[in-house]
Amino acid sequence: MAKKSSEEINKTLIFQTTEAYKKARTNIVYSIVKKGCKKIIFTSSFKSEGKTTSTINVAIALSQQLATKVLVIDCDLRRPTVHSVMGLKPKKGLVNYLNSECEIDEVITKSNINNLDFITYGVIPVNPSELLASQNMADMIKQLEEKYDYIIFDTPPVNMVVDIVPLIGLSDGIVFVVKNNDTTYSEFDRAIDLLERKNGKILGIIVNGIPTAYTSKGGYYLSKGKRKGIDYN
Repeated sequence: MAKKSSEEINKTLIFQTTEAYKKARTNIVYSIVKKGCKKIIFTSSFKSEGKTTSTINVAIALSQQLATKVLVIDCDLRRPTVHSVMGLKPKKGLVNYLNSECEIDEVITKSNINNLDFITYGVIPVNPSELLASQNMADMIKQLEEKYDYIIFDTPPVNMVVDIVPLIGLSDGIVFVVKNNDTTYSEFDRAIDLLERKNGKILGIIVNGIPTAYTSKGGYYLSKGKRKGIDYN
C-alpha cells in the first residue's frame, strides 16, 4: 500500500475533524427540543483544554445548516480569546455594552462565514462576574433571541472562576470540553458537580486530543455516556 503524502494526511485530518464537529452539532440539535433561539454554554474545567476552539468549530457547523443564524459571545472576560482565534479586529464588545457605553448593534461583528456573528469582549473589566449577572446581560440576550437561532457562550473554566453561574439560568444547556490525557477525573467531577448543583443541563462532552492514525494530537467527538447515573446525550 502506497504511503500517503503529507498533503493527503492533512486533508484526511481536516475531513475527520470537520465530520466530528458535524456529529457534535447533530447531537446538540437533537438534545434541545424547543422552538425559538437555543442558547448553549461551552465550558471546561481548566484553561488550555480546547474550549474556545470547540466553541467556534461547533458554531461554524451549526451556521452551515440552511437558514440558521448563529451568534458566539465571548463571556470569558478574564482571558478572552475568541477575537484572536477568529482574527477579528478590536472594537467595542460585550463589556462596553453591559456598561451602557454603546448600542447592541455596535458590538456585533460579522464574520467571513455566512450566518455566523460574534460579540467579542471589548475591554477587560474589573468586575466580570457582576457584569455577567447584571440585568443588562439578561436584557441583551432577550433582544438577541429575536435575531438568532443559536446563541453560544464561550465561558471561563468552571474550576477557576464562578463567572459561568449567572449564565446557566440564561441557557438551555451546557457542552463540557475535556482534553485527552490532560483533564483529570477529579477535575471533571468537581466541575460537573458544580454545574449540576446550579441546575445546569449537560448536553454532552467534547473530548479533544484523541489520537488518530496520523497524529497523537487530533480527534474530536461529542461523547455519550453516564456519570453517576446521568445520561449525557
